[in-house]
Amino acid sequence: MCLFYRFTSLIAKSDIVQADESKVSEQPNKWRHLFQHSLLLADMMVIGGIVIAATISRSASEKPHTASASEATLSEEPVSYRWNFPLSQFRIEEHLLQRGDALGAILLQKGLNPQEATAVVESCRGVFPLTSLRMGKCLYFLCRQKGGDAKPWFMVYEPSPYGYVVFQLRDVPCVETVSRPIKIETRTAAGTVKTNLWQALTDSGLNDNLADALIDALAASVDFYRQKVGDRFKVLYEQDVIEGQPVGSGRILAAVYERDQKAHYTFRFNKEDGKVEYYDYEGRPARKAFLKAPVKYSRISSRFSRSRLHPILGYHRPHFGTDYAAPYGTPIIAVADGVVVEATQRGGNGKYVRIRHDKVYETQYLHMSGFAAGIRPGARVVQGQTIGYVGSTGLATGPHVCFRFWKNGQQVDHLRLNLPQPEPISGPLLDAFKVERDRLVERLEAIPYPVESNYDGNIYGAEQIAP
Repeated sequence: MCLFYRFTSLIAKSDIVQADESKVSEQPNKWRHLFQHSLLLADMMVIGGIVIAATISRSASEKPHTASASEATLSEEPVSYRWNFPLSQFRIEEHLLQRGDALGAILLQKGLNPQEATAVVESCRGVFPLTSLRMGKCLYFLCRQKGGDAKPWFMVYEPSPYGYVVFQLRDVPCVETVSRPIKIETRTAAGTVKTNLWQALTDSGLNDNLADALIDALAASVDFYRQKVGDRFKVLYEQDVIEGQPVGSGRILAAVYERDQKAHYTFRFNKEDGKVEYYDYEGRPARKAFLKAPVKYSRISSRFSRSRLHPILGYHRPHFGTDYAAPYGTPIIAVADGVVVEATQRGGNGKYVRIRHDKVYETQYLHMSGFAAGIRPGARVVQGQTIGYVGSTGLATGPHVCFRFWKNGQQVDHLRLNLPQPEPISGPLLDAFKVERDRLVERLEAIPYPVESNYDGNIYGAEQIAP
């Protein structure tokens, strides 16, 4: 175990959250024993000094000292901890990581000599890759409050709320990754569409990622491009909680969306191969062979037409695509798995990507502002993967993506096609799914819809329920 735990135990008695032993960097026994031996000697010297001082003080005064009420209160004040270090013992200095930063150079700036900085960098090998340090994150340096020692003893890096990395900078450097304990809570949310769906979802207590995941899970059965006031929904989801605060995006377990008195369900289900998918009430995959649109939260600004007045050229000509208007930079996603055939710029199409999905279907995405990383001819893409970004290159009056769909070499209106659907689950797996589905339906039915308040709107709120 890394020596910072030994160090903090010397300066304050506390319960220490142990790191995952599988992630702890084990140092050679030789220096470990030497360092522990030196700490033991230091402890003995400190204790001996205290005993001598107490003896002298006792002999110098016949009347024992009685602690005042204020002193007793002060001694009982709780000690605040961060990363298992008592904050009363350390001063924290922050360094914001910027482009071009090197850990060795930062350590030199903090007062370490070249040999110490090199030793710290070398101690990271096999424990924590320094390439994982990200621009915009902070390095936290812990310096002792007492003694006038400005050189830091420890450095901490937090890649995510789920854990952190502790670097011991003094004596024999070592590195540890520490995972924070995670509590998983089952929560609920419900709401009614008053203005738009996204507002209703976020007002219900769902974060942006959960709201996005809900729309994806229901997109195959609910046409969200035709939102209706009065639509309502219920959601059952899991939320990671660390130190009392929700972290991460959460995971939807089940949801129901009601429109015109018709219920559309989606259920999370683990298949035999361990793969997690979402299915509708009958066990059909929520993930269809083709998505309905290449851009989320957009609107159709122009439809497929055999004769459309071109907004720039000024005369009628066929428009073999469907235009989706969206802000500049909005991600454009592949509507199905496939292979990139073209990723180039040409004429009125501007920058575009063309994807072959199988022997029958191809899609094309025009007027991009740029391509996503790795998108080039021959690259394999999966459904929902970002392939580029909305722009207005080529013949375009504003930011949008012109989405074109080929079937057997002919451009067609994809909104009028009966596209192939994936096979539903069957056999014993379907029986297992129905048991899980019925259990989740009961839990959804127990979630109340929000009660309307006296003002123009709903009372929303996410609840925590027993698992």
